[in-house]
Amino acid sequence: MQRSRARRFGALLVGLTLVAAACGDDDETSDATDAVTEETADGGAVTTAASAATPAGSDTTMGAATTAGGAATTMAEAATTMGADTTAGTDTTAGTDTTAGADTTAGADTTAGADTTAGADTTAGADTTAGGDTTTGGTGGGAAEEAAPTCTGESDGILNIATVLPETGNLAFLGPPEFAGAELAVADINAAGGVLGADVVLDQGDSGDTSTDIANQTVDRQLAAGADAFIGAASSGVSFTFIDKLVENCKIHFSPANTSPDFTTYADDDLYFRTAPSDVLQGRVLADLMISDGITNATFMALQDPYGEGLLRFSSEPFEEQGGQVVDSFTYDPQAPNFDAEVDRVVSGDPDALVLIGFEESAQVLSALFEAGFTAPEKGIYLVDGNVGNALGEQLPPGSLVGVKGTLPQAELTEDFQAQLLEVDPELIDFSYGPETYDAVVITALAAALADTDDPAQVAAQINGVTRDGTACTTFEECIALVDAGDDIDYDGPAGPMTFGPEGEPTEASFAILSYDEENMVGGAVPTEYQFANI
Repeated sequence: MQRSRARRFGALLVGLTLVAAACGDDDETSDATDAVTEETADGGAVTTAASAATPAGSDTTMGAATTAGGAATTMAEAATTMGADTTAGTDTTAGTDTTAGADTTAGADTTAGADTTAGADTTAGADTTAGGDTTTGGTGGGAAEEAAPTCTGESDGILNIATVLPETGNLAFLGPPEFAGAELAVADINAAGGVLGADVVLDQGDSGDTSTDIANQTVDRQLAAGADAFIGAASSGVSFTFIDKLVENCKIHFSPANTSPDFTTYADDDLYFRTAPSDVLQGRVLADLMISDGITNATFMALQDPYGEGLLRFSSEPFEEQGGQVVDSFTYDPQAPNFDAEVDRVVSGDPDALVLIGFEESAQVLSALFEAGFTAPEKGIYLVDGNVGNALGEQLPPGSLVGVKGTLPQAELTEDFQAQLLEVDPELIDFSYGPETYDAVVITALAAALADTDDPAQVAAQINGVTRDGTACTTFEECIALVDAGDDIDYDGPAGPMTFGPEGEPTEASFAILSYDEENMVGGAVPTEYQFANI
């Protein structure tokens, strides 16, 4: 897998299949629409096409978070040294204007990757089982698809996996399902005999957010403990603060939720991977949703960091390409004491809809908007993976979110997998990025088995191939039996088929379209729809 900073996204072929989840109403289908070919910011053609929906299970619980600011799940090895809190975004300006088509640089609070354009961080997801007849973008096989790190790693015969996930900070509400996913994966791997003749070791750690240095403190501790692969962070901005350190130490960096397009071309020596799709796809899905809802003009408001700035760009641009008018587009400081100025700016512009790209502060922003009379369904309000979910609903008056929608990279989860995550953490109210975390761990373990070593460089060289071209298998136990028999494998876990390309990221993904009901719940009374996309 030869990677270059000069690589561009090229021609993106995105097939989108809208699938309405059945909820006792057989009439809820989406009509087929004509394919529309458009240009991306980098000149590549993007084709979107919707087809008639097929029913999906109505029992799927969707959402972006667990309880906001949520308490950390108890993990045997989760102890981390907590850094002193610092003021977040001290050099950022709330309400800074952002031109939708302009290249923006990574947020000021990221210390690594300073030459990358702003991207987005969350997001994960893969193929949904509904609409399974959709064709993928297909990357084929062959050596050119594989990672080829130039470094030489260390090996002690024990696969040591570390997590750097949000136990604290502005994405702490996303941490519990991710921690649970990692713990469940290691338990399943070890129950099936482990890797390299030994149990996999799991060291859970806190990532904090970009306002602190907790992530680097955690990574330093885990490096000293001999970690081979690092699962995290959830935030792209946080991952940028330690990716160079992992490259320098020849360690695998595998995120279940980073969606910033910047990682696609980052100089990572083929050591960075992710189970989350790039926000080039989520932005397109969001824009398509707005256009299909009849939105003709909108304001885009995003937190000022790589995630917010990137998703703002990759959602507003395709919205304009399809004829939508951007009334206003700006970023804000998520650490601000209030958002009165931003709310006044939105209300005074009187757009048909608002796209709010944020994290846990989104509840405060929405509350102020509602008080100012900007409410759904009179106004379209669209959220994204960083804020949509049941945790947000718990913070606002019942019924206040009716008509609000959001996008989330996520395949339809089975009841069985949800039950397994709940066994690990009975307090889970959402499952966002739990499947993607689980799959990141399992893919790494299978790659180690194929490499017959825990040397990170050799393990990394096997990761892309685990996800494509071979005999399909859906569990570690099933896949490792094929590996032991000398067969090539294609792992398709709970997050769905991913088919990694040479960049070490999914070339296909499923997105949930979530809508709130009278109880401020998603995945409940209002059917969840799914949109499948592939590059």
